Amino acid sequence: MIEMDVNRQARYQALRLQRFYLAQLIYGISYLIIAVTWATGSYTGSNAMAMSHYLLGFGSQAVFFVMFKTGFNLRFKDPSLTSAQIIVALLLQTYLLAFAGPVRSTILVAYCLILLFGVFQLSRIAYLAHAAFALVCYGSLVVINMHFELYPQTLSIALLEWFVLACFMLWLTILGSYIRELRERLQQRHTTLQQHQQSLRGMMEQLQNLASTDTLTGLPNRRYFLDEVHRRMALLGNGQTLGLALIDLDHFKRINDLYGHSAGDDVLQSFACIARTNLRGDDMVARFGGEEFVVLLGNCDLATLQHCVERIRMNFANTHHPSLPESAHCTMSAGLCLIHPEDSLEVRISQADEALYRAKAGGRNCSRIHEDVYA
Repeated sequence: MIEMDVNRQARYQALRLQRFYLAQLIYGISYLIIAVTWATGSYTGSNAMAMSHYLLGFGSQAVFFVMFKTGFNLRFKDPSLTSAQIIVALLLQTYLLAFAGPVRSTILVAYCLILLFGVFQLSRIAYLAHAAFALVCYGSLVVINMHFELYPQTLSIALLEWFVLACFMLWLTILGSYIRELRERLQQRHTTLQQHQQSLRGMMEQLQNLASTDTLTGLPNRRYFLDEVHRRMALLGNGQTLGLALIDLDHFKRINDLYGHSAGDDVLQSFACIARTNLRGDDMVARFGGEEFVVLLGNCDLATLQHCVERIRMNFANTHHPSLPESAHCTMSAGLCLIHPEDSLEVRISQADEALYRAKAGGRNCSRIHEDVYA
């Protein structure tokens, strides 16, 4: 989980850097405008002032770049630093307009380009606040220009430019709010869809579990066991064998008749627990039906199979079941055989069943091996 969070944060940081690089295109355009206005003699400030635009732009963007690269931006509520970047860009744009001379009115649109970067991050109130800040910046520039006469312009023309800028800002605010609402709606639908997908996955897992698991004992059922044996048989190499044991609980019907089906269920669950405990990690025990169980041992010989089944048999015979009287003991009988790569599973199960029949006929509470394993 921690690794997933780290990877997600790294992806978000990479996305923030991409947006930062995209914002540098606006600065590049501004640098080009400064150079053109200076070269054509339209720049009204000194050469030092022209150079200061570059120094302030490079310096401020270097600070943001270091913050993104070092992860310092993650300490803020908005790791994208959207508001800070917009405010810095608006101030630098206003500083450029102060000395842009006759081309000032043609580059007012840069205010709108700057605010576009807040479309996906700023709320409607925040967007209105930044738009108002841009209007205040330009309004202040008009007042300063009227007082110090930095550029010859009538008040009516300046106010008209401010009004046009305000109209564009209002339109941009409405558009930005609409886009943000669409984005939030899409995110909500995406979240809802993910929740539905997770619910469906959970339901599918439950259905798959129900289709392959015996609900009483928690063991794999007959269907799952047969599929798993076929899969393991396909993986067997030359000379390798699987161990198969068909197990039946002795006189189980009598337990149900004398002590009730609840007691019988307890005995079945107890056997399942004992069998699981006495098997290796890659071995399997499944409920074959009723009081019948089947054990599958991976890559084993006859001695290993017999030893494993005997260990289960003795532990089960020595176990007291709380739902039964002290004098009542449960036992099991088993039929054993080995499975080779070229064998028919149905034939081997039938042979194990024959060996189980002989175990029951021989007095129960024992295991018998199918004869052909000695051949």
